[in-house]
Amino acid sequence: MRSRPNPSPADQRGAVLVLTLIVTVLLYAIVWQLVRTAETARIVGENDMLIVRMDNHMVYTLSQIEEMLIDDLDAASASTGGEGGAGLPGAGALPGAGAGGETGTGEGEQEEDPAAIADGSRDGWFEPTAYTDDDLTTYVWVEDENRKFNILALVSPDRDFAEASRERFVRLIDVLREGTEFDLSRSDGELFATNIVDWMESRTRGESLPRPPLKSDDEERSDITMPLQLEELLLLQGIDEDLFYDKVLDGKVILGLQSVLTVYTSLAFWAGDPNDPRNLAPAVAGGEGGGDGSGSPGAATPGGGTGQPEQPIGVGIHININTAPWPVLRCLFPRAEMPDVVIEAILRYRNEEEEEDPAVDPAASENYTLYLQQANEVRRKMFTDIAQLDDLPEFQNLPDPKLKADFTNLIDVHSDVFTVHMASLYKRSEEHRSYVIRRARSVLVRLEGNDGSSIHPLVLHEQTHGLRVKWEDDIEPVDLLERASRYDEMDAFLQEESAWNPFLIDFYRPQNERQELFNYNERLR
Repeated sequence: MRSRPNPSPADQRGAVLVLTLIVTVLLYAIVWQLVRTAETARIVGENDMLIVRMDNHMVYTLSQIEEMLIDDLDAASASTGGEGGAGLPGAGALPGAGAGGETGTGEGEQEEDPAAIADGSRDGWFEPTAYTDDDLTTYVWVEDENRKFNILALVSPDRDFAEASRERFVRLIDVLREGTEFDLSRSDGELFATNIVDWMESRTRGESLPRPPLKSDDEERSDITMPLQLEELLLLQGIDEDLFYDKVLDGKVILGLQSVLTVYTSLAFWAGDPNDPRNLAPAVAGGEGGGDGSGSPGAATPGGGTGQPEQPIGVGIHININTAPWPVLRCLFPRAEMPDVVIEAILRYRNEEEEEDPAVDPAASENYTLYLQQANEVRRKMFTDIAQLDDLPEFQNLPDPKLKADFTNLIDVHSDVFTVHMASLYKRSEEHRSYVIRRARSVLVRLEGNDGSSIHPLVLHEQTHGLRVKWEDDIEPVDLLERASRYDEMDAFLQEESAWNPFLIDFYRPQNERQELFNYNERLR
């Protein structure tokens, strides 16, 4: 048997080359994988750290907003001699009955700031504001829930009030997106009202979505389950995120249900102990409306010692006429009884510019961004008393005095429940408009008691993703010239903040439209 000859040196060199190439490829793949893994871990770590920074900054900013809301209430209380400026606990006034007291002043006295008497556009919390921390900016928009229609009114124990509330809800849906391609019909409103009532009366709940036991349950109305959050509406047929959240189209804000509905303004607290004095408070005489004195269904308080229903805490379901959007004011009464010109007159009044323009002291402002904003924004009028409606000829000329009285019983000029919308934004590239944004919200109740003002959270720092944009009263169309003139009144800093603020419409304008606005502004100069 012949033995195999040994390979020549030339053959061995070819095998070594092949092995070297294989090892090189394997090493490259291993090193590339290690580099990619390390790079991914670094990016993930940086993103996690950024999210933590965003959350921490939003929590810190929320504490500043709480202080602002308390200071606002303390100023209102001081302006009324400590009697409570917002019809809150300790104020000794029924919701809707007081609107902050008389606004007139005696001879030689200085006229009070409307922001210290009522809640509206003159308050420091009203406009979206930026809070900056190095390369991170948290934008905050405080939205009072008292501007909205409370769906708990649909199951009020006062059946007449509940039926009237159902009609108002149907009208609200009918006018919500009127004049847009997303218009809803009256039949849609009827369907939504039926589904909401069935949901709260547990008719559509089953094993998959059982009725949860709550401390606010009333033994006399065991079939009623109050929704804990408005987002429960997304579980109902016909209501999806497209309808629930706001939309931006062609430079206009199209309101969603979240902007006009609420469940938070009907307040009653159950202290747990049946002998607690807070559960034994007698009803205040003189209440009107539903079973709790205001037509509000509330969350019935168990253990009432007098057998009479308690008055609602705070403003209740009364709608703040200074902040309510057009659809909410329009839905209160049909057009045949209250024409559009009356609602337009209300919106026009609260958008009129005040003649006085007091100087803003930058040294007294802890937040320079807020100072710049206050220095540039228009100071608009506010209703400080419901009786001021009689100053509007359109309202004064209404022929039915009962209609006017019923309208004033449904409104107020104060707010005590606020949703703090926050959006923490990190700019990766301003040139390419690349950014990271994280949204959250908190729902706060502002109360005034014998021990001073306080803030109580109903929802605390909940992560959100839906679009929310501050809605402006669209009384007259705003053309390019007027928009450009508004920008011309701002300095470069405020222009930049307006373009990056996710609660303002400019944030959602296409790049070419924003550039057109700035170019037009330059031509005006």
